[in-house]
Amino acid sequence: MMIVAAALALEAWALYVVGASPERWRPTMIVKDEPAARALYETMIQTIRQADSLSYNCTCADPDYRTTYYRISLKKPGFFRVDLMNGPMDKSSILVSDGNNFSVFWPGGRPYLWFDDQESHEKTRLNVYMRRTVPANRVSIAGEVARLGVAWYGCILDPSTFHGRTDVFDPYIDGIRSRGTDKVEKENCDVIEISYMKAQRIRHLWISRRDHLPRRIKEIVRVAENQIVVEEWSGVSVNANVPPKTFAWSPPEDGRLWSAPTPEDFLPKGGQEAPDFELSAFGGGKAKLSDYRGKVVWLYLWQCGSPQCREEWPQLQKLYEKHKDKGLVVLSLNFVDDERIAQVFLRENPATFPIIHDCSAIARKVVRVDYRNKTMAIPMSCIIDPQGRIVDAWCGYEGNHTRALAALQKAGLQLTTDN
Repeated sequence: MMIVAAALALEAWALYVVGASPERWRPTMIVKDEPAARALYETMIQTIRQADSLSYNCTCADPDYRTTYYRISLKKPGFFRVDLMNGPMDKSSILVSDGNNFSVFWPGGRPYLWFDDQESHEKTRLNVYMRRTVPANRVSIAGEVARLGVAWYGCILDPSTFHGRTDVFDPYIDGIRSRGTDKVEKENCDVIEISYMKAQRIRHLWISRRDHLPRRIKEIVRVAENQIVVEEWSGVSVNANVPPKTFAWSPPEDGRLWSAPTPEDFLPKGGQEAPDFELSAFGGGKAKLSDYRGKVVWLYLWQCGSPQCREEWPQLQKLYEKHKDKGLVVLSLNFVDDERIAQVFLRENPATFPIIHDCSAIARKVVRVDYRNKTMAIPMSCIIDPQGRIVDAWCGYEGNHTRALAALQKAGLQLTTDN
């Protein structure tokens, strides 16, 4: 048992140090599906979803021991409460739903967040809360935590699995295999390994044999600088009586309803000149934005491990092939992935439009400072007209491309009715 734990730890550390060369990891890390191991995973998901209530503590930490602490309480049909705090800080963030209203508040004043400067933080630090009417099964707790940026590390397993949400990475599972057995705090566990997107993402789960719930989850994300996070569960309670007051919250009389800005709020606005850049092209050479002056440019920021990017990628290729002779250029920029991982992705998802691959500090400055993508949200799109002016910019993937097509047409691209 201890050998399993030691092997996994050594494997994670080696990946963290040496990087993610497909030549080194593809033959062994892309796992073949084992029905018994997949059954363990599916039983874990079913156990979480079938519970009437579930409460647990969890910590999420990286190899440097930066830690986010959570206390999570979930109850059917639509109740949840999440108290979270980073490291030794004394300021907590609380997310709560009474089944109809989803609220976020900060009892001791909200922490300094990604969008803050000293003035904005001082003005909205105290007595503010967020609230909207939405059923709990329409909320992704992990997504809300990530959107706000209140946690150093979000939960690997979305607590909203309890309310029926499906992990966004589940459709990209390559295989699940057994890694033996181990103990976590005297809890006998089966250990399984899950590979996603040709081992671009790996998860190891320690699943209790007693209640089929996780006690540890380790996630390795292979990008230019590999990321490792470990989520530890403790104090697990299933189907206990959780008092209704746990999920009841009303704003104080002096509370102020507040809306946090989104990453899109900071992106360049229409009419501004698109900042020029010169970065490394995929396969060698340089690519310069101003070289495409006179054409309509769709600047697209992407990542191999993003489900939205993977869904949108073939649509971009189709659109480019249809309109490239009319003056459209899709200029894609990947500033995240190890080049060898990008090679694997592009072999399986070929594209004929220009691709920039540059993970340098200069590329990150272009994204974060020049294009004001403060959180480096992916995917991000920016439509630029032939004169080099920005027409529109946004984050995320809109399935029908309504916004993108409108911006392309405004930029001067002649579109047909079947776009």
